Amino acid sequence: MIGREIFTGMIGLFWIAEAAFGALVVYWFVTQGFDGDETTADATGVALEDRSTTLGSLAIWAGFFGLLVLDVIGA
Repeated sequence: MIGREIFTGMIGLFWIAEAAFGALVVYWFVTQGFDGDETTADATGVALEDRSTTLGSLAIWAGFFGLLVLDVIGA
């Protein structure tokens, strides 16, 4: 069995990794995810959603994740 401190450290490491991955996804969407929309739309035949809708969705997910973190740390 593992000790309490190691278990707590593993949980903390999981949260840090998840936050880093979320930051990477947001970074990609904000910096590169909107390049070449016309080409993407032509290739798929599906209309793309508006940029503001995507940014709003990312903001909602970031807020939800922030609330989860606050709940876990007991703030």
